[in-house]
Amino acid sequence: MITLSKVGDEMKKIRTDIINLNKKVDLPMEVESFKGLFANSHDCVFTEVMINKELTVHLVFVDGLANCTNVMDFILKPLTTLEKFTNIKDEKKLIDVIKGGSLYYISVKETNDVNLAVELLLMGTAVLILKEAKIAFLFETRGFESRSIQVPTEETSLKGSKDAFVETLRTNTAMLRRKMRTPDLVIEELIVGKVSKTKVSVSYIDGIANDQLVKSLRERLKKIETDQVLFTTVIEEEIIDSQYTPFPQVEYTEKPDKFCSALLEGRIGIIIDGIPFTMIIPTSIVNFFQTTDDYSHNYIVVSIIRGIRYLLAAVALIVPAFYVAITSFHLEMIPEGLALSVISTEKGVPFPIFIECILLSIAFQTLIEAGARIWSSIGGMVSLVGALIVGEAAITANFISPGVVVVVAAAAIANYTIPNKDFAFAIWIWEIILILLSSVIGLYGMVIGIILLIHHWAQMEVMGEPYLAPFAATDGRNSKDAIIRSLFVFKKKESLDEQSKINE
Repeated sequence: MITLSKVGDEMKKIRTDIINLNKKVDLPMEVESFKGLFANSHDCVFTEVMINKELTVHLVFVDGLANCTNVMDFILKPLTTLEKFTNIKDEKKLIDVIKGGSLYYISVKETNDVNLAVELLLMGTAVLILKEAKIAFLFETRGFESRSIQVPTEETSLKGSKDAFVETLRTNTAMLRRKMRTPDLVIEELIVGKVSKTKVSVSYIDGIANDQLVKSLRERLKKIETDQVLFTTVIEEEIIDSQYTPFPQVEYTEKPDKFCSALLEGRIGIIIDGIPFTMIIPTSIVNFFQTTDDYSHNYIVVSIIRGIRYLLAAVALIVPAFYVAITSFHLEMIPEGLALSVISTEKGVPFPIFIECILLSIAFQTLIEAGARIWSSIGGMVSLVGALIVGEAAITANFISPGVVVVVAAAAIANYTIPNKDFAFAIWIWEIILILLSSVIGLYGMVIGIILLIHHWAQMEVMGEPYLAPFAATDGRNSKDAIIRSLFVFKKKESLDEQSKINE
């Protein structure tokens, strides 16, 4: 028998093994083992239960993770009041009665593994320890407070559903089941993180998703070596192929309908317990220009809007660099009146045009960052002060020319129309690069920068899928819904054709 004092002497070494080396503890199934492991944790509750005034068992649970009402009504109360338990005098009989379902509890497991008991204890499970038998019964009493399902904050929808993912994994998986009532929806769960022990769910549609892709993702997740999974990038950086790029390779969403739509396209979803944003992989460049509202409106209108998004992305990327190039090297390309106007507005400005463009572009991003981080009560004042007062003062003081303000402001507004913020920010970075190249050799530098960007996209892959799909390396498959939104009758036919290829 191991006493509490003996266990306490070894706890520091055991905790170090658990955290640093992820080793299994070698302790007997006794309450002293749990008291040693949680000696300084005041939220861990140890309750001694007397059965028939002769038999003593111990109940352990974490206050705040376990539902105390369930523990009282379905475990403690029956053990001390039911007639079936009042006649029990030994643990063997107690085990038989519990196994017979006398506690009326749906989820009951029996184990002699302290590691499993500790792992489930920290997930909200109540552990009933039988000292002589060296076993424990595990009761699923999870019942911690969680945020209710609310309206999406980042992805607004005019005609679509208004529910959004929350921080609780089981609530999120339940929303998926409500939207897709099919046994082909597979929800696998893995534990990632040596210390955090975070549940990570991999979701896909069996028969639609590529089996090799699912297997590859599963293996990458199992190889992750980290202490915690408190942020999505911990997972993202381990599963993507191209590390050195500003462009996103994983699509994030807080909307269950968008998540389910991606699964029906054959992609794979990742849900992380504790994070209200889910991940979709693989992804390509076209996914960052599409929204769920695209499938809630007339396909002709949506197709035009999609084309405008691509056009505005090109404006955000090219226009500032083009302005720098023609005003610095190719002034003869523009009409004489416009050229004279540009020259007159630049008089008295102490900086070259490309420096003006870069400074103003950074200023716009600074306003966005300030608006996102500042207190919500004064968030609107940032835009007003920055755009009107400071901007007007900068022009009046000849720090920046009006022409640069118009060009950079147009590019910034065009950038805001890109639905995906991560992709929009990457476009902004390349906008700065193109401005610098244009300031050196004019339009030639801008063209070189565009070629380098296309080359960068062409060599990128996400889980083996080309980043430029369906425009490249896919033989045009699924290209009908890339820019021109297809009618659902055609999407259904394409899905059936693709399914027949998989079956063959």
